[in-house]
Amino acid sequence: MVGVIVPTRNKAARLRLMLRSLAHQDPVPDTEVIIVDDGCTDDTADVLAAAVHELVMPLRVVAGPRRGRAAARNCGATATTARRVLFLDDDILAAPGFLAAHADPAHAVPLVEPGPGGARDLLVHGPLRETPRAETIVAHAPADPYAAVVGGDYGRTVQNALEQLVTGMASGRYPRFAPWLAGVGANMSVPADAWRALGGFDEEFGTTWGCEDLEFGYRLVAAGCVPAVAAGAQGFHLTHAHPQRWAEHEINLDRFARLHPVAEVRSLSGLLSPRGSPDAYLKALDTTEASAPASPLGTPTGG
Repeated sequence: MVGVIVPTRNKAARLRLMLRSLAHQDPVPDTEVIIVDDGCTDDTADVLAAAVHELVMPLRVVAGPRRGRAAARNCGATATTARRVLFLDDDILAAPGFLAAHADPAHAVPLVEPGPGGARDLLVHGPLRETPRAETIVAHAPADPYAAVVGGDYGRTVQNALEQLVTGMASGRYPRFAPWLAGVGANMSVPADAWRALGGFDEEFGTTWGCEDLEFGYRLVAAGCVPAVAAGAQGFHLTHAHPQRWAEHEINLDRFARLHPVAEVRSLSGLLSPRGSPDAYLKALDTTEASAPASPLGTPTGG
């Protein structure tokens, strides 16, 4: 079984569309959805009451700890007995084969060479694209929002810098020097045992935005999980404004770099910043790798 963990706080309109995308899954693997209500004061309760009747998989709601995204994700993962946990944000529109691709990622592209026993423990990331016209999508609330977006009803979609690099590593466009960047918390699944063994996400990142997911991905890969990209698990992010995003991100990036002072982490501002890009990250990496310890992670595959 796959436990889908969805933290949410006061994003009822977007949550409604995310749940509608789950209602259009085909096929539907053995799945349960756990919504972590992290202190919602909007119409979230009404959205969830309606979703119970629309989804073919069970849906449960648990009260969140209100201590940030890491703590909310851990709270949801603790509540499921599933063997695989899928962390999904409340503003992601899932492709029809999304759940199946996470439940059985046979076609996912590994970013490091599996060990002698094969790719048994996979950290699976589904590609994400941004929707510049997200506010219009939310206002129109289409019955099948993923189909509407992929069909072009709301204009073009774009990849952010992180997704360009992760999917580029999978395709061979970029070298696979930082495979743990596949640990994007908006759309990733991991074995529950691996989550448990590492103690989950680092809750000391608190309520400040950013990096708690990538830091977890870093530890997963260091512990032997094989990061992989599953094209069938594509999602569209309902893009929204976050005025303090990059200021908060720098705070958490500093913590990330103190925890793991390797060049690949210390150079992340070249990728994750208002003007970040894969090429800027590669350039920043070249200037810092001589003064930073080598990454302890596994051997990348070709590409």
